[in-house]
Amino acid sequence: MTFAEIIRFHRERLGLNKKQLAEKVGVTQPYIVQIENDGKIPGDGVVLRLADALGLDRRELLFAAYRARASDDTRHYFHSIFDDLTPTENFNQPFIETRKDHFESPDFSLHHLSTAPDGIYQVALLTAKSEGARFSPHAHRIPQVFVAVEGEFEVMVDGRKHRVAADGPLSLEIPANTAHEILAKTPGRLLTISLGQVLRAGGDHGGRRK
Repeated sequence: MTFAEIIRFHRERLGLNKKQLAEKVGVTQPYIVQIENDGKIPGDGVVLRLADALGLDRRELLFAAYRARASDDTRHYFHSIFDDLTPTENFNQPFIETRKDHFESPDFSLHHLSTAPDGIYQVALLTAKSEGARFSPHAHRIPQVFVAVEGEFEVMVDGRKHRVAADGPLSLEIPANTAHEILAKTPGRLLTISLGQVLRAGGDHGGRRK
């Protein structure tokens, strides 16, 4: 869903009209119309109040807003990261663009390194900013390989713990459609290699498929 679709869906789910939602959030009715009809992405403060008014997880809605704010020249990469992502209900990893190939969340940064011309693989560098940083549970519809560049990570894959560290074991393969989460035992860096058709065919880089 787009950000506008999320807001409209949950407003209607609660039986609220636009005026009622606006009053709960502390904005005007035209502002809600702009969000739902014109694709306006509000600032973080309004996003948080929308989440509270609609009974949504705050970080999930921030994540949706950050995705929507990605500029046109980065949208093709940003969406390619998340198009094949299947988050669990606990997924709370918001990313916001800082450069066209670099994205930040509170606990991690994600830096695009390379994509094959045919989109058959993509390489990114995931940096844990602190000990205890946790990339919450999710799965991908294509397999991935993690390679430790620096530091130590604990990766839970389908309920089983695996150690990946610069001093070994160095790498770990994550099968497609397999739930996994990442815990940084120390600050560090992981190469993430996505193996499969990551980018969409036909050059369609706008929006999300879901």
